[in-house]
Amino acid sequence: MRKTALGITGRRGRVVVAGMLVAGIALIGPFTAEVANAAVPAFPDNITIFPDRDFISIDGFAEHAGEQITIEVRRPAVGLVGSAIGTTASAASIAAGNPAIEVNHPGGICWGAGGGLQVTPDIRAGDVVSLKFAGTVVADTTTLDAAVTGGTLTNPTTLVVEGRLGPAVDPTFVEQRIVEPALRDTEIGRRDIRAVPGPLVAAPRGGYSSGLDVAGGNFTATYEFLTPEAADIALGGGFRAMAWQDQDADGNRQGVTISEFGEVGGPGMGGCPAGPVQQGPASPTNVSADQNGDNVSVTWTQAVQTPGSAPILGYTVRAVDQLSTNGSQAEIGRRINDPDAHAATLPTTLAGKRIEVRAFSETGESWPPAVPGNTPSGDVTAPTVTAAPAGGFYTADVSVALSANEAGSQIYYTLDGSDPLEAGTAGPSANVYSAPIDLAAASGPVTLRYVAFDPAGNASLAKVDKYTFGAEQAPAAPTGVTAQPLNGAATVRWSAPANPGTSPITGYKVTATPAAGAPLEQNSGASTSTTQLNGLANGTSYAVTVAAVNAVGSGDPSNPVTVTPVAPAVDTLAVTFSKWKSGDLRMDGTGNIAGASLTFRSGSATGTVFASNVIVQPPAAGTINGTWSIRVRAGSAATRNPSPVFISSDKGGTLGPLTVPN
Repeated sequence: MRKTALGITGRRGRVVVAGMLVAGIALIGPFTAEVANAAVPAFPDNITIFPDRDFISIDGFAEHAGEQITIEVRRPAVGLVGSAIGTTASAASIAAGNPAIEVNHPGGICWGAGGGLQVTPDIRAGDVVSLKFAGTVVADTTTLDAAVTGGTLTNPTTLVVEGRLGPAVDPTFVEQRIVEPALRDTEIGRRDIRAVPGPLVAAPRGGYSSGLDVAGGNFTATYEFLTPEAADIALGGGFRAMAWQDQDADGNRQGVTISEFGEVGGPGMGGCPAGPVQQGPASPTNVSADQNGDNVSVTWTQAVQTPGSAPILGYTVRAVDQLSTNGSQAEIGRRINDPDAHAATLPTTLAGKRIEVRAFSETGESWPPAVPGNTPSGDVTAPTVTAAPAGGFYTADVSVALSANEAGSQIYYTLDGSDPLEAGTAGPSANVYSAPIDLAAASGPVTLRYVAFDPAGNASLAKVDKYTFGAEQAPAAPTGVTAQPLNGAATVRWSAPANPGTSPITGYKVTATPAAGAPLEQNSGASTSTTQLNGLANGTSYAVTVAAVNAVGSGDPSNPVTVTPVAPAVDTLAVTFSKWKSGDLRMDGTGNIAGASLTFRSGSATGTVFASNVIVQPPAAGTINGTWSIRVRAGSAATRNPSPVFISSDKGGTLGPLTVPN
């Protein structure tokens, strides 16, 4: 087997994507002229769409290794809503089972890469993802409407997952999966489980049974587990719905959509463009402002709506004073509720003003604003001014340098808290900056306020930086610490301290101290708030504390909490009666833990399950052990004697092999 970016490739070349088998399809559904119409790729080429994360994975296409590829997302009746341009992987990488290219996934490229549309598309059912090489569309896949809507435990060992299927989905080309790495530590022994169309059947490798019912545009996946613990773990896993457009004779699934319940769309990594919902409207262009008597006439070219974003509702036009007083600037403006508007008049003058035009939608206003390119009053752009280092916490003297982005600018500053800018000029207490400002730690906190004037007299915004001095501090103690006993371990949870100290928290130290003996310590990451503390002795009481750590060191420990790990109870089982005849299997017995759930297998301890969730009833008055009973009149155990029989309990007890007499 070889690893890929999405999963594992088997001997037949199929790819398990996010815990699902992906492999080969014909086009489904009509398309408008705006949507590419090529063909669903054939194995080993494939397109996999993850609409909940706006993520695309392209596999195969070895004949185009190392070539430029254009990935486009088109929406019927709308057109292009997302695109990216990149280079496919090398032939050797593709042959090793790695994706040819991925979009909006760590290790891949962003939407908008290579000059593509600068938006992460909100991929929806019906959207068509197409691939172009040298300007020619070579393959496409339609996003299918298949999604999980929720999951619940209907009894301690039965999990039901529900979802919807759109009319374009072939009900035989559907699969539901649950992905949870913790399932490896159960009797299931692997990280994912699945349900395929059909009645409840035992999984090929055992550990659970599943079935998938499709009716009326909805699906219901039912999982029957051997233990409540496995059912609880599965309930906390990732629910997936998978649909595909076609399947070849070898079972390869092509043109795949994988819906991931609870996943959030948008940029999948830093630096990628925002999604349409997160993006405000684009700004207009070609702004012009002219003095016309007592008014200013402003014109512009309307903004172009970002595909998939909220429609532009109109424009705001403002004349903003270039000078600020006490950090504020006066302005006069007009809001025009017309997306086709391209001109406005303001009752003001251009002198000392900056004209700003923004588009607005229900998501907000565009940024940055568009400004005139032909304002006749010369330089009206205010400079910007910065301090280095910026304000913050320091343990020693610091020297602060001020700088402006326009050559020839003059900078003024104050250290007494007064405003360096007053009525458009330097304040009476302001000092002219000529050299770095030395701030002494012994002087205590310092508030530095500063402003810059460019050669045209435009003033920057007055800025404030605060410098605090003192000794380095470790973090305060975490709060809300709890410890839950496990078998030879404990689950410890906590909340981050309100005061992280003078530098960011880098981790946590969890300590369990017994009444006698050495304490046990375990480190946890800075972003965690829970950990499993292993290596504890059952029956021993431990005082558990958590301390936060930063660059200074470990802070004070939390208030201790007590926990005593315990070994799970193991029950004792017995058979008091058993009898088989064709069409009727009966078995009665006892167990010493009431409420235990029993599972019956044929052939071996891991063999076929023929009865499960058989509950040990409370003991009758005057007796010690509880009782259980099964009667099977259908299925393999009724048509053939299931001997040897093996019985297992969710409380740890086992019994077998047993021979059931005829």
